[in-house]
Amino acid sequence: MNFWQIIKRELQQLFIKDAKRAFYLFGASATYAVLFGLLYMTGVVNYVPMVVYDQDQTQLSRSLVRAFEDSDRYRVVAYVSTQEEMEGYLQDKTAQAALAIPPDFNKDIKLGRASQIMLEANGANIIIGNTIMSSAQEIMMGFSAGVGRSLLETVGQLPDPALNRAAPIDFRLRVLNNPILSYLDFFVLGVAMAALQQGVLLSVGASMTNEKFEEFHDTSPVVMLLGKITPYWLGGVLSYMLALLIAVQGFGIPCRGSLTSIILVGAAFLFTVAIMGSLMALICKDEVGFTQLSLSYTVPAFIYSGYTWPLHAMGIFSKVLASLFPITYAANNVRDLMLAGYAPMLHYGVFTLLVAGLLLFAIAVRLYGRKLQLRKIPEQAALMR
Repeated sequence: MNFWQIIKRELQQLFIKDAKRAFYLFGASATYAVLFGLLYMTGVVNYVPMVVYDQDQTQLSRSLVRAFEDSDRYRVVAYVSTQEEMEGYLQDKTAQAALAIPPDFNKDIKLGRASQIMLEANGANIIIGNTIMSSAQEIMMGFSAGVGRSLLETVGQLPDPALNRAAPIDFRLRVLNNPILSYLDFFVLGVAMAALQQGVLLSVGASMTNEKFEEFHDTSPVVMLLGKITPYWLGGVLSYMLALLIAVQGFGIPCRGSLTSIILVGAAFLFTVAIMGSLMALICKDEVGFTQLSLSYTVPAFIYSGYTWPLHAMGIFSKVLASLFPITYAANNVRDLMLAGYAPMLHYGVFTLLVAGLLLFAIAVRLYGRKLQLRKIPEQAALMR
């Protein structure tokens, strides 16, 4: 069989005889992009339920409570009169945050004494905990500066000088590329690429583990492997572009980088994954075994890719392990291109993926060549008889 005959045969397998491969290939990344896009559609966590324990009950303490109520990040669900009630709301998860104002809050501030405000947060969920800590600090900085200015104005200071004295440092934070720290922009692209990786592996695995190879007795291993892999590689690239289209047009994730660069890194990644799938198929007896192996690979590969937990924060062992996964060199570059418009490690990532892909391809050609040769031996023995 020649190259084009193998491709035609593989396309028939993909879309007609074993259509589940097409679902793996084209459905996985698109489905995950939609599901996680819907999950993170709001981008940030808002309306965290809060309980308020105001022991002061003065105009100033109520102003502080109002500052939290006016923020989209909080939703006051109850006002309590005892510490035990407040702790009860936190323990039964009716509230995720608790604001406790001391009894002499207003008096201490007017007398020039520092007053402590207690904000308790549920740290079991780090997303909620981080939201509470970051937003509460912002609210308290603004409130504290406003109170300090009011106190200085009461002793004859003009508003602007009073504000400068109350808050002598004008701190401004500028967040680049993802200004609102949206989980939608941060997470969806990586999950879609992990699903795409799994889809390519499953479809390639189905092709290789169900193949009898008798029809390739007169075909070179290079032609055979290229013919079988190419449809899944190109299909994976189309699926990759579909997932990006859903992310951009469906959920408003920005695409600031070069489309050519985005496609290039995706194509290099999928080529390596497809070849890796063909090698994984060699150690599996059937499609079920391949599915189990690929599923056990995909989740650790994504976790160690540096997409969620940064590579520079990993230990040496984790960094070495991360360097073995193709998604490490693709997912972060895609996110950087989409959100920032550039990826400093793009060329290194693409080069590494291409070198790894070609090396794996050479190994696969050698191993499948042996497999084809072993298939020929019984045929030759039968002819000699």
